[in-house]
Amino acid sequence: MKKKMIETTWEVWTYDVWGNAEDGYEVNDRSCMDRNYPMTIEVTVNNKGTDREFVSAYPTNAQIRKALNLTGIALDLDGDDMTIYVNRERDDYPIGELHCTSHKSLSPIREA
Repeated sequence: MKKKMIETTWEVWTYDVWGNAEDGYEVNDRSCMDRNYPMTIEVTVNNKGTDREFVSAYPTNAQIRKALNLTGIALDLDGDDMTIYVNRERDDYPIGELHCTSHKSLSPIREA
């Protein structure tokens, strides 16, 4: 059975960071890498077969890594279905953020 996918677009931002692991990090500034980054995301059926069934979508870690040009690091993700804040897992170093621009919501899925 073929998985259902949706087309989304995202703003991708990276951070200029000050500080260190011992004293902590602070985001000094951010830069937009792409204001219309496309991602095809798999749709998930939640509460299947119940009266509370709904569909949602969320990018994979691999898709997030690709959007931010990251390799070889574990990520710590925060935020929600529309805004994803990305930190390096081992020391909570702030890397960037992604904002969905194509939809009002991805959980449940609602078009913009």
